[in-house]
Amino acid sequence: MEKIKKKIDKNFSVSALVIVLLMIVFGILWEIWLSPLRPGGSMLWAKVLPLMLAIPGLYKAKIYTFQWLSLLVWLYVCEALVRVYTTQKIEIVLSVIWLIMSLTLFIVIWRSIRSLKATNSTTE
Repeated sequence: MEKIKKKIDKNFSVSALVIVLLMIVFGILWEIWLSPLRPGGSMLWAKVLPLMLAIPGLYKAKIYTFQWLSLLVWLYVCEALVRVYTTQKIEIVLSVIWLIMSLTLFIVIWRSIRSLKATNSTTE
């Protein structure tokens, strides 16, 4: 009987980590300098704090982090979809970028978990 693999492939882990880091930087820039809700910035930059909690787990390629991040990412998708329907052009562009990053993160997570399940099913 072979041992079941419990860690995500490093390529998926690095990809997810890079996307999360980009989302953190972009989210802070967006809410403080690029197009804040109020002049001078807003506290909406705090939306990236949950992403910061995922960094250690993504670095260590822990499956649990990928699982809860796959659920969390949909909040960012919903936020982008809501903010895309605004009248300001810059806000629309920033929302589309945020949506693309969020969906890319989900696809990487989905592919990594799918790959892990395929690997585990062939070892049984």
